[in-house]
Amino acid sequence: MNKLILFFIFLVSLNFIEAHKPKVRIENFGNIKTYFVSGFNFDQKTIESEELKMQVVGRLSKLIAEKLGCSDTIMIERKTYYSHDPKQEFFILENNNSQYKLAVLDEGILLKSNNKGLSVRILSGNINVVDVLKLVEYSILNRKKLNRKHIVTAYYYGEEKLKILVNSENFIRKICKIQSKLVSEVINNNIELLNNGFLRTKISWKSGKFIFGIDHKPPAGGNYLEPLTNDFKIEDFRYYLDSNHSNFFLIFHNSNEFTYFDGKNENTSAKIEVKNSSWYPFQLSKDRFRDKIVLFDNYSYFYVYNFKKKLLQKIE
Repeated sequence: MNKLILFFIFLVSLNFIEAHKPKVRIENFGNIKTYFVSGFNFDQKTIESEELKMQVVGRLSKLIAEKLGCSDTIMIERKTYYSHDPKQEFFILENNNSQYKLAVLDEGILLKSNNKGLSVRILSGNINVVDVLKLVEYSILNRKKLNRKHIVTAYYYGEEKLKILVNSENFIRKICKIQSKLVSEVINNNIELLNNGFLRTKISWKSGKFIFGIDHKPPAGGNYLEPLTNDFKIEDFRYYLDSNHSNFFLIFHNSNEFTYFDGKNENTSAKIEVKNSSWYPFQLSKDRFRDKIVLFDNYSYFYVYNFKKKLLQKIE
């Protein structure tokens, strides 16, 4: 094994940091407010797709509200919740209440309504951007009858439970099956989510797909030959790891499969299987070592991936 790689592994072992508390992200897009709680929080180089989806939802919901002439506040509240119990996943479409709700449920608190605006609240492990946009459009067009569609359900926090008003799964499913001309129109907008600059990594979203790429637009006034790079498009994934120098991505489809991408088609891998010892995401070494990268999990199990040969080796 390359001595440089072994030395790096030794340094990482001394400085390994366990997962942080979930990330909370609050943003405003005009009259659209978004509140998002992540499933994990390591650093700005490790981002789950659900966080990116909320940015897309916020920006496109602003366009929907503008086209429908809605200037009231719309709260889109979202909490990533990985549960094997589907009863603990729900949607709430609510009129005359843009107050936070999911933010404090785990404290056993139901905040009083602020008696204004609309809200779309989601507690689930995964969302579909187009479906959420349909819920936003439906809520604007049918706001006066939203609160009549609620049913009582139990929300468990620890050993205690709250009784809350939610929408039935069947009600939400019917809305998502409706064909929407407006939603089909707005999803054609290209939403830039990340751009680290010339010859570095970037991400955008358009028409239901994430687009991973390398920015090859030279700085203003620069005289550069445009490099040949390819994009990598994917409908969904679990999380991505952006490299320290933003010159490649690892895109994890799930906990145990990833794709390596650096803009060069010959280096882009199919799904590479790797065993993760926990649900926490992998982390990356700071640098590439020639044609190799080092990744490791929460239990300090190390792997070396050769992106030229597309081979993965576990370091015992």
